[in-house]
Amino acid sequence: MEETKVYQLLKGYRNMPPANVKMLQELLVLFSQMLVDFPELKEVDVNPLFVSENDAFAFDARIVIDRRKVLEHQEPHKHLVITPYPKRYETRWRLRDGRDILLRPIKPEDEPMWLEMFQSFSEESVRLRFFQVIKDTPHEMRVRYCNIDYDREVAIVAELNEDGRKRLLGVARVGLEPDGRTGELAFIVADPWQGLGLGTKLVDHTIDVCKDMKVESIYAIMLQENTRAISLMRKMGFEVHFLTDGTARAVLDLKEEEEQYVPEEMEAAEEPPVRPEQVETPAPQPAGKEPLPT
Repeated sequence: MEETKVYQLLKGYRNMPPANVKMLQELLVLFSQMLVDFPELKEVDVNPLFVSENDAFAFDARIVIDRRKVLEHQEPHKHLVITPYPKRYETRWRLRDGRDILLRPIKPEDEPMWLEMFQSFSEESVRLRFFQVIKDTPHEMRVRYCNIDYDREVAIVAELNEDGRKRLLGVARVGLEPDGRTGELAFIVADPWQGLGLGTKLVDHTIDVCKDMKVESIYAIMLQENTRAISLMRKMGFEVHFLTDGTARAVLDLKEEEEQYVPEEMEAAEEPPVRPEQVETPAPQPAGKEPLPT
């Protein structure tokens, strides 16, 4: 609002007192929520809208209803360009040390916690995850990682809320291909939180989200030296192929995953609490390009 020309008038001019900007903000949010909740709304015109110090008045309004959508079943949020935060993918889980965490989709406001998590990665963890050592992540990069389109990308973080302080312990991400049927998996657990089964749980929950989104297959690219990651992928039903460039490609057919994945085997094969449990599944990047987001 502050970047618009009319904002200067909202602050008051001549004998006109300033408008109640907070009330106007609330009206815009409520108006947006109305459009989210009712896909049957085809057009809405409010002109003029008068906002004073204490009140807001719509002197004239016009609404056009899409009759076709009234008669048809509407899937939630399918009419929106950007999908709202998918709260249904939130779930609670307990670490091996007894602490409860929240697994949830990443949010734009997670940027400060994301940076704190990144700074806790060891140099070796970063190298295994990104195929290179990254010393710094500028604001533009962090925004791209945290502010995602939930229709085209899956990013699940593990959040610990302890003593009033929230922290991110790890993240699993699947970037979808344009057709939405195939996605690339990458994940990482912060060094202090390895060995607690979190890497496995993050991947498992992310796979469940991909299934719900009708993704048909996912793949992960790993360094061949990352034997823990390769072993984990195999235990979860991925088919692993070793490539000539020193990497390994793991592929999981989600349509058959339920038959391939045996939970008892996965539980028995959990990584011991050593740092290689940093089961990153990085994607090799051509020189000069940014790495796949964490």
